[in-house]
Amino acid sequence: MNRLLSYDYNRDYFPSAPFIPITIDGYDDSKSSITIPAFVDTGADGTLLPRDILTAVGAEYEDTVLLRGTTGIAQRLDRYTVRIRVGEVTIFSVAAVAVAPGTEPIIGRDVLNYLVLTLNGVIGIVEIELE
Repeated sequence: MNRLLSYDYNRDYFPSAPFIPITIDGYDDSKSSITIPAFVDTGADGTLLPRDILTAVGAEYEDTVLLRGTTGIAQRLDRYTVRIRVGEVTIFSVAAVAVAPGTEPIIGRDVLNYLVLTLNGVIGIVEIELE
C-alpha cells in the first residue's frame, strides 16, 4: 500500500511556495543529522544548502564549481557530499552547493527526481507518494 505525505505550501511567500522537510546527514558519525524546510525548485538542476548546515552535519568537501544562477552572473562555490532523507526515501551522495548562511535551502532535480511528487498549487499542498 502506498502512503502519501502532504505538506502545506509556505504562505509567507507571495505567491505561496512549495516547501518540504528534509533531513541532511553529512556521513560523519560524530555529528547529528539536521531536519530543515527546503524550497522545492523543479527548475533547479541541483541542491543548495547553507554552509552552516553543511558544517553542522560534518559534510565532506567535494570540489568547487562555477555556478550561474538566475541573474546570469557566474560564481565559484564549494560543493559538499551529503545524504538527504525525505520521508522514508534516502538519496545518497548528493553534491550540495554551499550558499551563505541564512539563505533558503533549495532542493533541485538531483533530489526531486527520486520522488513521486505532486505540486498542487490550487490548494497549496505538496504531496509525496511513498511506495
